[in-house]
Amino acid sequence: MTYPGGGGGEWPPQPNPHQPGQPYGGPQQPQQGGWPQTGPQPQQGGYPQTGPQPAYGQQPPFGQQPQFGQPQFDQQFGQQPYAYAGGEPPKKKRTGLVVTAIVAVLALAAGTVATVWALRSSSDAAAGSDSPSAAANNLLSALGSGDVLGIMNGLAPAEAQLSKDYTEATVSEAKRLEILKPDADPNKLTGVQIKSEGIKFDEAAAVKVNDRLTINKVVEGKITVTSDVKQVPLTDKLVEALGAELDKEPQSETLDFAEVKAERDGKPIGIATIKVGDEWYPSLFYTIAHAALEEEKLEWPAKGIAPAGAGSAQDAAKQILEAGLDGDLEKVIALLPPDEMGVLQDVGPVLLEEAGKVSATGAKLLELETDAKDVAGGKQLTIRKLIVEADGEKVEVSRDGDCYTVRVQRQSQGLCADEIAQLIEQQGGSQIPPAAVDVISRIGAQVLKDGLGVVATEVDGKWYVSPIRSYSEVFLTLLRGLQPKDIDELLKAAK
Repeated sequence: MTYPGGGGGEWPPQPNPHQPGQPYGGPQQPQQGGWPQTGPQPQQGGYPQTGPQPAYGQQPPFGQQPQFGQPQFDQQFGQQPYAYAGGEPPKKKRTGLVVTAIVAVLALAAGTVATVWALRSSSDAAAGSDSPSAAANNLLSALGSGDVLGIMNGLAPAEAQLSKDYTEATVSEAKRLEILKPDADPNKLTGVQIKSEGIKFDEAAAVKVNDRLTINKVVEGKITVTSDVKQVPLTDKLVEALGAELDKEPQSETLDFAEVKAERDGKPIGIATIKVGDEWYPSLFYTIAHAALEEEKLEWPAKGIAPAGAGSAQDAAKQILEAGLDGDLEKVIALLPPDEMGVLQDVGPVLLEEAGKVSATGAKLLELETDAKDVAGGKQLTIRKLIVEADGEKVEVSRDGDCYTVRVQRQSQGLCADEIAQLIEQQGGSQIPPAAVDVISRIGAQVLKDGLGVVATEVDGKWYVSPIRSYSEVFLTLLRGLQPKDIDELLKAAK
């Protein structure tokens, strides 16, 4: 399997706004490797995505993801996120606020527009198209018909699989916590509908960045997103707690591509399509990156950063840690999975230039031992032993079962899962409610038991560190530390 992006082949020279007349990267040197593609990241974009995201109207830093919509037309969508339980909480009760927070956990990972975009009904390879314009048209046609599975099967394979893995896991945890009904199907979750009408592309205006990436321009048509909390398969206790929230009418927002084009001085919105193998797919992550570049008045670089994977999962984790300590951003980007995060490798030279020189931390990795376990899409590596030297002083972190020990010179401090409650009570005393101590201690114990680390994935025989999968595993670890009674206590406290 080959992927677009990275160091594979020359791109047409792109102007450098900081040095007029000069392309990004100066004289091009030959690089090894070549590919990438999609990641969740991870910034502005034409479509929604998974994972925690900023609210509408907020501008995330370059390289991070917002929710549905590009910054250029966020105002058109309004300032409120498409959460199932939107709206103002009652003034004299906090129930609405608390329930909204609970449902928002689902909304961010599995319940809002992101769900509609992220879910696929199977792990089968997505069906691609034979041209960039056909891929983009198929996507918006699926939107117009309300064909959710068609939408999912039209996305780039790695993007769809990445979202599917963690949406299913999050929904499973939500059912265990009695937030969603036991029969809730992650492939059929309702609550959000997306419809399109009159979509037209200007094929003559399509921008061929290279032979693997084309930006298609949407000049006419509308997309309407409607959210209805009553359609979410919430359990009875959540329905009761929501109360008046369920009586609200469905909320809709419409994006008019022609109006957006006029507001952008005649510049239409672009939908990125990428070539994977011999087929074309619309790409969420490349669309996000293109929107970000447009917002910053930057161009795609002439050549990306070649992916450089490691020989093993542990080596990948070790190398990315060393690169981070050394301030070597280019190496960090090269160690990201080219199938999931290749977009950052393609746009990497721009990121490096915008970031400027990153200073080394001065710390040096002396030793790293990890424990590995299989997770969705790869292996999670958690620390068994870590020794770092900084300013002539060694710091060692070691793990034995669910106990961690930190040693600095001749002093050491340990903490085990069953000691967390006692530690919290010692630190907070009577100021922390017993129910809160119980929740915090169990979440902390779960973290110590599972361990925190990074997820490495294998692509074409090389290992890379996946930031999205790493974050998602942390998120799931926190959820696994909760119990249904915690949701009950939270609802009681809000009354």
